[in-house]
Amino acid sequence: MATAPSSDAVADDAPATAGFYHALSPRVLLAGGAARWPLILGWLLSLGASLWLGVLQLYGGWYGFEVKAGELTFLLSIYPPLTISTLWVLCFGYAWGASLAYLTTFMVGLLSGLSLGWAMVFGLANPLGLLVMALVYQQVRVSFLPRSVAALMFFVSISFVSGIASATGSFIWSYYNKLSALGAFQAWQGWWAGNFLQTVTTCAPLLYLFAPAVLRWRERHWPSRMTEARYRWVWLAALSSLAGVIAFLWLSFVLADRSVMAMPGAAEQQWQQRALLYRDSARSVYWVMSVLLFAMVFLGYRFLTQRTRQLHQSAARLAQQRDLALRRQQEAETARNELHQLNVELAARIHEVEGLQAQLREQASRDPLTGLHNRRYLHQQLPVLLQAAQQQQRRLCVLLLDLDHFKQVNDRHGHAVGDAVLRLFAAELAAMVAPGDLLVRYGGEEFLLVMPAADEARVAQLLPQLQATLDSSQLRVDSGALVPLAFSAGVTFGSGRQDSEDDLLLQADAALYQAKAAGRRTWRVYQA
Repeated sequence: MATAPSSDAVADDAPATAGFYHALSPRVLLAGGAARWPLILGWLLSLGASLWLGVLQLYGGWYGFEVKAGELTFLLSIYPPLTISTLWVLCFGYAWGASLAYLTTFMVGLLSGLSLGWAMVFGLANPLGLLVMALVYQQVRVSFLPRSVAALMFFVSISFVSGIASATGSFIWSYYNKLSALGAFQAWQGWWAGNFLQTVTTCAPLLYLFAPAVLRWRERHWPSRMTEARYRWVWLAALSSLAGVIAFLWLSFVLADRSVMAMPGAAEQQWQQRALLYRDSARSVYWVMSVLLFAMVFLGYRFLTQRTRQLHQSAARLAQQRDLALRRQQEAETARNELHQLNVELAARIHEVEGLQAQLREQASRDPLTGLHNRRYLHQQLPVLLQAAQQQQRRLCVLLLDLDHFKQVNDRHGHAVGDAVLRLFAAELAAMVAPGDLLVRYGGEEFLLVMPAADEARVAQLLPQLQATLDSSQLRVDSGALVPLAFSAGVTFGSGRQDSEDDLLLQADAALYQAKAAGRRTWRVYQA
């Protein structure tokens, strides 16, 4: 069962309202929309307040509080514009807050007597510390809203590292104003300690109270699009933090040593003060190192926790994608099998339909009584045979046969006997034709035979043989009487190369009428 994530949970797709750092690009000002005007007005008011507070601090004489730690005495600097800049960095992005911090620090540098070039470099001090904070919150996805102990401790740790990074400005100040080693040490201690304490004591409550409403307003107008962390920047931030720790230790001991060596006084008193100064300097370093160690351990823990959780999430996504791919593959395989089965069934149906169509075509071209081809089939094949004969320059023999006195057979013995006579005649005639010949029932008791390779001799042999066969195959009816079978035939070989199908049929029909007129049971050849 899923559980709700805590406020400091790592979530790459969490919106900015949860307090996860997500920079708002200044390009949104060019995109239009009414919401950009309150954003511009708020930034300008923040700039005005930062500049006013910077001037008030400079000319009002309240740089901070003097702090004495044993033999160490330094000024704990207070810089109100830093609070405004930090809030803008966390709520809207580094570009919005760093620009405020740079302009304000640059102006303070100019008004305090720094040259233009040194003021420009001096203005980078606080933006450098804010850059460390922004990079860490961007790469280690922990909420900057101090709503849990873990989030608050993380904010304290990052504020400490950010304060040390921004304290580089103290060296520019010390160098330009030619401070002693002790003065530079005191300025550096006061700068980073003041920035750290000010960020924790002012920004944390303000973030807790007002940041959620600001983030909701921002999310309503510019929804966040969270992206995966780029871990090369995480290692760069880690290396930068390590370099900052090493620089902090080196500067602490070097500045303390030079401060001790520069102390005036009698020899015995001087060595006693030096020993106390060494002790207090080392004590402050130990405290700082304790905080740094805690910060590094906590950062490492958060980073490993985040990385492990992201790896688990990536593994879960990969497993889900794998399962989805397998499911789709199975669905595709099932669909492929079903399609194959449908294709097989379709092929069988097509074969069945083709068979039925062939049967229908055969039935449509056959005479159901005699089993011979019918007149329709004749009109399909006769033009083909005629064209082939004309191309080969040979004659085409067409015989039209008609059973003699067939009507009397039907009238005397009935249609059943008439059908039997037709079947017998068709069977005897079909048994005598050659494989290339075409025999059809032309209609009623008429039959038509087309012989592509026949001549007069072949016809003179076929027709008497057929009549003799019929004479020996007379039908006997129920009354015992024999049904005599005889036929008349008209033969044509065509009148020339230009004969058509109709010409041949008319010629055969004319020759048949001549045979009927001659007394039947005979045949005649058409004479053009």
